Amino acid sequence: MASSWTRIHQELNLPPGPLTFGMVERATKEIDGERDDLDWKRALPKKPDAGLWSEFAKDVAAMANARGGLLVYGVRNDRAIEGVNPQDAPTEHLYKWLRAHTQPFVGGVDIFPLQCPDMTKSVLVVDVPASAMAPHFVLGTSSRDKDQQAFAAPARFTDHTTWLSEHEIERAYRDRFARQEDASRALERHVTETSEAVLGEGDQTAAWLIVVSRPSRPLPLLAPDPQRHEASAVMNAALSTAAKIRADFGGSSPMRDALTGGPRVGLRRWIDGNFLTPAGGLHLGRLAMVELHHDGTVVYAVDVSRLARRQRVEVGPKIPVEMRVIQNGVCDAIALAHEVARAQHLSSSSDLVGTIVCDNDPHKVGTAGRYPGFVAVLEQHRGFLDVPKDCRCPVAIRQVPYELAPLAAIADLQAAAQSLASGLINQFGIESHLT
Repeated sequence: MASSWTRIHQELNLPPGPLTFGMVERATKEIDGERDDLDWKRALPKKPDAGLWSEFAKDVAAMANARGGLLVYGVRNDRAIEGVNPQDAPTEHLYKWLRAHTQPFVGGVDIFPLQCPDMTKSVLVVDVPASAMAPHFVLGTSSRDKDQQAFAAPARFTDHTTWLSEHEIERAYRDRFARQEDASRALERHVTETSEAVLGEGDQTAAWLIVVSRPSRPLPLLAPDPQRHEASAVMNAALSTAAKIRADFGGSSPMRDALTGGPRVGLRRWIDGNFLTPAGGLHLGRLAMVELHHDGTVVYAVDVSRLARRQRVEVGPKIPVEMRVIQNGVCDAIALAHEVARAQHLSSSSDLVGTIVCDNDPHKVGTAGRYPGFVAVLEQHRGFLDVPKDCRCPVAIRQVPYELAPLAAIADLQAAAQSLASGLINQFGIESHLT
């Protein structure tokens, strides 16, 4: 899916949203010249001759090696829209040339035509993401040796394309590894902060499912913040999507009972989730929590042992974990990530991580100063049965990662839910597809 926030949006002071022909037309009149992330092209790309550089691959790689951007075909150097016939350069051919002439392949490139209202002119837009896999090299013949093909790394600089030197390539590789580490640290930070928030508010014998989703290309700070009604609409839409994802699991949404319908403002985020306060007035903590961060990050947490504790399921000193709630909670979390991507027009995939946590302070839980670990419980006929004695009772649950494609189909969302739920439940030594 095309980016919802581009140089054209920024220069024209427009909110995030799909790019239109009218926006391109206005940009040709109001934007003076080109930018490192905006390149006007008069003619469509041509098929490269055997062994020669692909100019199209070079232009895409140059954008990806910088900060991403737009290639707009059909605009002359004087920025008059001349128009092109997109059928003269089918998108499947462009993707084929890109795959054949770049290493590593530049993923996430979106190619689409835009047509004026009277259908007399069209432009072809190539939306190139800022790649987490930079540097990208292009393959072609060497100018010194026609029989020898060579790799070189192009990059956009102001309004032209240059070639990265050896030390710049070395720095680009360092930046790639740093980005990967930063993404992992960001997910871990959200998991830690959420654990501290939910575990510090209520029953110390509770187990919590935590799922964090973060787009590989988070929205920049300059993008307009989503409003309260928009956050509420995303949460409501996620309930409907989660119901479709749960078709294979059955049960109900833990999030449905937790949402208050009025998200509260937080630090660059909207937060929703209720608390359990019985008639006696004793505050028992939060039942679930949803955070929708302005950069596209989603945090979902739900108590996965509340009903088992209420029914006093016999699990000894261990912390009960309801398998059905894990499955349905994962569906909620994936639905939220999907609806946020759709509402904010995110064009990148999202990195997800899921885990189960509890307060493992030996002075609060268990006996003899030793944390007793978790035990799985299965729901059947509105009650609970202990899992077979040969199932494992892990002391800790390993984090389970997953990469969610942007705006995936329901079948893909179901596959994501099955994978994430399996990764968590299998750690108890049982199958995740429960009946």
